[in-house]
Amino acid sequence: MVNFEDNWRRKQEIEGRPIVDDIYRQVFGNNIEIIRFDKDENMLLDIVYAIDVQIRLSNKQIIIGQEKFLSNKYASFATVTVEHYQNPVTLEYGDWFKLACQFYFTGYFTEDKKGMNPWILLNWLNVVTATDNQEITWNKSNNMQDNAMADFKYCKMNNFPDSCVLGRNV
Repeated sequence: MVNFEDNWRRKQEIEGRPIVDDIYRQVFGNNIEIIRFDKDENMLLDIVYAIDVQIRLSNKQIIIGQEKFLSNKYASFATVTVEHYQNPVTLEYGDWFKLACQFYFTGYFTEDKKGMNPWILLNWLNVVTATDNQEITWNKSNNMQDNAMADFKYCKMNNFPDSCVLGRNV
């Protein structure tokens, strides 16, 4: 098996962290602590609940999230994507069915890779309930990258109601 640390998606994620950390500080304040779940002891959160990151706020309470740092060549799409089925043939659940975060960040690298534009930070509970109430329309597509089997749901960043948005640059 190929080392995950050598995967281009993983390298892109690592590269985007300082940029997104600055965005988190813009939204939540400078006095926050950001912890990513990279270590084996935290993998359960990612595998079972699709949790990537924890932010400890200035009052020391925590919020947990999922992050997507996407390539500039797709920035014109300006969509939020969520893996639907890992395998649509066998209906193996993807993140759509297990995502238990409080916030969801999606951002596209700028061409020079020094920023994110567009980006959106969503209040995920509000997104889930608005989706359940049919206030948000999600589309579905197949993944065309890396011979992936998964399909995904997507929604334009501008289509999220303000009640679902913690911050955005769209």
